[in-house]
Amino acid sequence: MNDAPPTLYTFAVSHFSEKIRWTLDQAGLPYREQRLVPFLHIPRVLALTRRASSVPVLVVGSEVIQDSTRILEWLERHQAPFPLIPGDPALRAEVMELEARFDRVGVHVIRQLFAETLDDKAATLPMWTHDATSLQRRALSLAYPLVRRGFSRLLQLSPATLRKAVAKIDEAADLIAERTRDGRPYLAGDRLSVADITACALLSPLACPEEHPAFGAPDYRRTVRMRAVRWDDHPGFDWVRQTYREHRNWRGR
Repeated sequence: MNDAPPTLYTFAVSHFSEKIRWTLDQAGLPYREQRLVPFLHIPRVLALTRRASSVPVLVVGSEVIQDSTRILEWLERHQAPFPLIPGDPALRAEVMELEARFDRVGVHVIRQLFAETLDDKAATLPMWTHDATSLQRRALSLAYPLVRRGFSRLLQLSPATLRKAVAKIDEAADLIAERTRDGRPYLAGDRLSVADITACALLSPLACPEEHPAFGAPDYRRTVRMRAVRWDDHPGFDWVRQTYREHRNWRGR
């Protein structure tokens, strides 16, 4: 990387942002995190990327890398050997296949999270204003009915999509449980990889690990865990929390 540390643009409650934040922390790579406020972030990110408003975005000198998988691939090329992506071709393929599978569950986790909470402004607004100024909180509070409707349409919330979300989350949790049934600590290989980090980060909004900077907060845990009780004792979710305990030393705590 360049002499100046890169800037990582994130949301506190973006599980894809947590995936890259954890990856950089675990690899010991310096960076500056710029936390944005959901919905109010759009002009800033579009100005950076000229293409889409999603986070995370990593800015390294004149390079702008958007999308968590693209960031991982960039790190692999520029930080070789990158410790969280195996060099062995067969093991790398397995790790990246798992990374892609857990990435795909991300939208289903968000659908499940907001299916019930969107109608509860008192529960939802603090998630979106975690790093907001008082003026930004006021603006989002006033605009909440409009934002809620737009976000609901974006997530395509319906009975059918929610049934699919539950099935996909079940599938992800079962996959973890199957791969770790014999007590092995990692999903692939004999050390932590981006497969493990992706699985944990993408399920963290429902697993509520104490080590997460937003999803571990007591108020959040009280709000969400009662809505995610279906998975509370699932061995796959237990593994997520255990992996957080053992490997996630969030630098802000």
